[in-house]
Amino acid sequence: MKLTILGSHGPYPGPDGACSGYLVEDNGVNVLVDCGNGVISRYQKYHDLKDLKYIILTHLHSDHMADMLVLRYALDIMMKKGYINEPVNVYCPDEPSKVIEELGFNDVFKIKHIDEELKLDIENFTITFKEMVHPVKTFAVKFNNGDKTFVFSSDTIYNDQLVFFASNSDLFLCDGNLLNGEKGPHLTAKQAAKISKSAHCKKLVVTHLWPQNSIEEYEKEVSEVVNDASIAKPFEVYYV
Repeated sequence: MKLTILGSHGPYPGPDGACSGYLVEDNGVNVLVDCGNGVISRYQKYHDLKDLKYIILTHLHSDHMADMLVLRYALDIMMKKGYINEPVNVYCPDEPSKVIEELGFNDVFKIKHIDEELKLDIENFTITFKEMVHPVKTFAVKFNNGDKTFVFSSDTIYNDQLVFFASNSDLFLCDGNLLNGEKGPHLTAKQAAKISKSAHCKKLVVTHLWPQNSIEEYEKEVSEVVNDASIAKPFEVYYV
């Protein structure tokens, strides 16, 4: 299983940056997790849009799905030109309803709403979800290929459910938007590290970075808790 960081900023992209977007690949199958500002451009460095079959949106804040609103136009044109014949499968929460309506454009997306009961079997991936704590309905997502496990927290504040959900994962990609002392509906980098340590995760990658904060600030805070951790950078690749 391979994870490529397409975008790691939030809630807006810094210079030459992109918001939340992560490419998960295994045995010729690719799944795009989140589709924030700038992600579709970066996805095409790796795959043609004709190969985009599966998208998971962990929640419907703009920094996690804004590029869906331009992707819909691309897919509509591609369908009319005969480049693709089927809508792209999109798995996302069922709210906010106004955003769901926007995604209904010309039926270019086949939408299935996610909840904690949903279990997806996509080729050799088994994908499950756990609801997090955020201003809108938000889900952490877990990929298992029968051998290794990858977990993405999405956006959340500290909660014991995430510790349980990420338990013993081989790679844990975690929201660490804030630095110690900052307030907001996100984890601090230190909290992300503490969750990873409590959950006995083998590797931590901290993401959803505030563009005004330096990588060094994040690294310093995380290193106070765990040693083997990374701060997500554009186009970085992790093998699980």
